[in-house]
Amino acid sequence: MTADEFLRWVVGQSERFELVDGRIVRMMVGAKQSHNVVAANILAALLPQTKRGGCRTTASDTSVRTSPQGVRYPDIVVDCGPRDPNALEASKPVLVVEISSPSTSTLDATDKLDEYRGHGDIALILLVEPDVVLAKLYRRDAQGIWQVEKYDDIGQSVELPEIGATLALRDVYDTVEPSALPKLRLVEDAG
Repeated sequence: MTADEFLRWVVGQSERFELVDGRIVRMMVGAKQSHNVVAANILAALLPQTKRGGCRTTASDTSVRTSPQGVRYPDIVVDCGPRDPNALEASKPVLVVEISSPSTSTLDATDKLDEYRGHGDIALILLVEPDVVLAKLYRRDAQGIWQVEKYDDIGQSVELPEIGATLALRDVYDTVEPSALPKLRLVEDAG
């Protein structure tokens, strides 16, 4: 199935699906509350900031075409392309956010990440752990090279000048009470 065929087909479906390598895949439903709260917090934080720059921030019903046979539904999309109230997909997705869950974390950090990095418009990919203070930002630089930034302190903020926004981890995890990321303990003298 092509992406165009899928986007026409999916409109009438009562369940959630993605298109991966031309095949229809059923999406996870029933996420934990921490996943949903983190998604809502990110949406609430980004929405007013990105709107000032002419972009739209939407939740998980906005599709992103990742290939001629691929369509994904990130948890959050910042679309900076032309407005079209009837569009079924983001016209120029600049930021995509995936909030991990036990069943999707490996997929988010491998296949989806590769697909998003291959999209010409996407400049920012944010992977967020909902139960542990941890966010990884993949940022495409001016030469097209992807850089990785790690945020694991509740006092940190993620600067996103590409969309005119700043995302404070304190806001991301508001009311969730995440754990701190375990620190490695160095062995001073192994001898």
